Amino acid sequence: MTSTTLLRIALVSATLVTASSMALAAGTRQNHHCKAADGTMDMAKNKKACLAAKGTWVKDAPPAADAASAPKK
Repeated sequence: MTSTTLLRIALVSATLVTASSMALAAGTRQNHHCKAADGTMDMAKNKKACLAAKGTWVKDAPPAADAASAPKK
């Protein structure tokens, strides 16, 4: 293999890795949040900070179906 071929393979590999990692990061969403001891939700805290502040790490409720977008019977 020539150095040009190796360079092309390296560039294509780097492009694929970058594109796939960006696609995975864009699709993830946080589905847990911190519920403080007083009952309020603190969206900024991570699990470790939430538990240290005596909060609970709760899973979000599934989104409610929008009546306008629901199919008519």
